[in-house]
Amino acid sequence: MGGDREPSPASARPHVLLLCSPCMGHLIPFAELARRLVADHGLGATLLFAAATDTPSEQYASVAASVPDGVKLVALPAPPTLPSTAAVRERTVHAAVSSVRHVREIAQSLTSAAPLAALVVDMVSVPARDVASELGVPCYMFFTSPWMLLSLFLHLPEIDAGLVGEYRDATEPIWLPGCVPIHAHELPGSLLVGRSSDSHAGFLSVAKDTSRVDGILVNTFGALEPAVGDGMDGVAELPVHAVGPLVWTRPVSVNRDHSHVIRWLDQQPSGSVVYLSFGSGGTLTLRQTTELALALEMTHRRFVWVVKRPDEDTASGAFFGTRRGEDDDDELGFLPRGFLQRTSGVGLVLPSWAPQTAILAHASVGCFVTHCGWNSSLESILNGVPMVAWPLYAEQKMNATMLEVQAGVAVRIHADADGFFSMEEIAGVIRRLMDEEEGAGMRKRICELRDKAKQALTKHGSSALGLAHIANTWTASCSEK
Repeated sequence: MGGDREPSPASARPHVLLLCSPCMGHLIPFAELARRLVADHGLGATLLFAAATDTPSEQYASVAASVPDGVKLVALPAPPTLPSTAAVRERTVHAAVSSVRHVREIAQSLTSAAPLAALVVDMVSVPARDVASELGVPCYMFFTSPWMLLSLFLHLPEIDAGLVGEYRDATEPIWLPGCVPIHAHELPGSLLVGRSSDSHAGFLSVAKDTSRVDGILVNTFGALEPAVGDGMDGVAELPVHAVGPLVWTRPVSVNRDHSHVIRWLDQQPSGSVVYLSFGSGGTLTLRQTTELALALEMTHRRFVWVVKRPDEDTASGAFFGTRRGEDDDDELGFLPRGFLQRTSGVGLVLPSWAPQTAILAHASVGCFVTHCGWNSSLESILNGVPMVAWPLYAEQKMNATMLEVQAGVAVRIHADADGFFSMEEIAGVIRRLMDEEEGAGMRKRICELRDKAKQALTKHGSSALGLAHIANTWTASCSEK
């Protein structure tokens, strides 16, 4: 196993170059993957972040300040900005494609100091594969979402070619090997617009790129998704390894002092607090934010709520992060009049950013109201905290279905005919999870899954062995040159 060897001097170590598109949800597991390659397998690691904005977001700055020793994190220059009306996926792909020339320069520079073992890209950064080909090194994808989405990507060209009409009108679900059925309304938004649209074409292009790499690492584990790697015959001849759950395990350095949050949690009874966060990118409308606030009052439960400024146009309004000072404590005027005063004894409202890992690990937290982003889902599992699923965009509806139907560790909030979540529905689901037998059963299941997740990451666990196999393959290929 890679961790059994004596580490070589940093300058002579085989080096892995990792390229992450401008997605905070990708950067966090990429940083943890890089840390493990360095700490456990004696490799060097340089992590490149293909920035979409000139000024780093507060979230990026927080991660950058906490990157472990031995991992070099570099923010690449942002490309010329696309119009503000451009979709998140379009801006993300634009940044990733524009980064390739910088990746080439950095890769060539690295090879003059140490052998380059591999290039690792995310699902959006596959165009950089050409750099790996030029240098004669393998290009692997680190897929930071679940196997269920990767399986959809790998099968999508075939599914798309055989589909008559629009995805949104399909009455039969999509069946992927070993996965729960995917109904039309659960598909990523890019598939629900017209198939003649640029959005659909771009999504299909990213899906086709998935099979253009030499192998894939998936941020999941066998006990959660037993079908990892199933159904590949005739689709792609690629090695696929589950290496997760890789989540942020180090304390995050932030400008704001959040020690008061932990002190407040210390004073609350075990399992009594509802934690609410919609990830680094998720946003609600003003009306929905108001309804959620009123629902929290209705439950009479203790809570910690990470809240962002409402966005009327998109559910991913903070996708590229918030700027420093954007959401200060004195800028919560969009909350219902008197809400902060009425709930001051039972709840905390945190603008924009919170020490999520520490909060979920705290014994006083009883459930997590989440957008079902994959990082948040894995963090909740690793801490044995059952989830209230409130998906917003991307593959989050698929994640929510898998967590509820297959894993049995989440309960979904259901919207009305207009897609709105009422205060009664929100409060009712929270009460089910916090007070009723259903919640107790879910808590038992997620604690069992937590133990299996931790086992997968131990030295002889399935995920650790999968990563060790790949790291050893990369190292051996360097020594053969």
